[in-house]
Amino acid sequence: MAKTTTLEQIAREAGVSLSTVDRVINNRGGVSPKREQRVLAAAHGLRLDRLSFRTPLRTVRIAFAMASPENPFYVGLQNAVVQETGALTHLNMRSFILHFERTTPEGIVARLRGLEREYDAVVVTCYATPLIKEALRQISTRVPLLAFINDLPGSGRLAYFGPDHERSGRVVGELMGRFLGSEGGDILLIQGFRAMLNQSMREQGFRAVIAERFPRCRVVASRESQDIPERPGEILLEEMRRFPSIRGIYNMSSGSRSVASVRRQCRDGHRMAYITHELTASRKGLLKAGLIDAVIDHNNTVAARSVLAFLAAHFGRLPQLRSEPFTPFEIYLRENS
Repeated sequence: MAKTTTLEQIAREAGVSLSTVDRVINNRGGVSPKREQRVLAAAHGLRLDRLSFRTPLRTVRIAFAMASPENPFYVGLQNAVVQETGALTHLNMRSFILHFERTTPEGIVARLRGLEREYDAVVVTCYATPLIKEALRQISTRVPLLAFINDLPGSGRLAYFGPDHERSGRVVGELMGRFLGSEGGDILLIQGFRAMLNQSMREQGFRAVIAERFPRCRVVASRESQDIPERPGEILLEEMRRFPSIRGIYNMSSGSRSVASVRRQCRDGHRMAYITHELTASRKGLLKAGLIDAVIDHNNTVAARSVLAFLAAHFGRLPQLRSEPFTPFEIYLRENS
């Protein structure tokens, strides 16, 4: 401990007794979670060196609720959470990955129900309906609730960690306009769930750039796939019957392989431009094969790290750090995939 920092100083800063500080710093037990958090926060603030050599007494249990790993995106998201939690073992924080068995509002609410009684914090990746928001608000009255990857305003969440989806959509709009060139063309948009704020923000950003800069480009349809893998390809076939001149496809969710399959079979498939999100192993292969033209990949590792650092600070186990409001993203083409 630095000479200028004493247990008495920590006790005064935390508003607790000297014996309470002694029990926390020396792992003697018998201190409530709230008081332990106050002592740890005060010790961090006073830069108590010994703090880095102790493990907090109580395990902080964090629930990460998200869709099934049948969608490769959620495999990557889950792996990022596990990896970043492993780097914080000295803080005695554990993450538990919980999957929605069904992605209907009723299925999501069934998985969320009672999490505030089992866990110290809940981190959610899902869309929002009035039913889901009510379940989230109930959780937020008991434990910290965070929105992850998709924001959930009006849910009682303390913070959102993830990409700036409107900006991502604007970047896709710029790429699409440049890919289609001076000739322009008709464009099909495919969302997973319209209720996902991230996808509506992507569409908003995309449409804004197309309207501002590419007058020869026209969005002719916006459809919902409900994250069914084969559905985007079916949607593309349906819309091509209505609009045979479709030249641009922007798929904001899963199902890239089904879109690529239709594109491969089309006589004019080589004239189409196809852009999507998240560089999974499958999409990397489709990029290299020229069946996807660009992928906007968001850094889920940084997002997971930010979530866990926020909660570590909330529970007094790390100092509060200033973080960027959104996580970064990269553009992948065939040559850098």
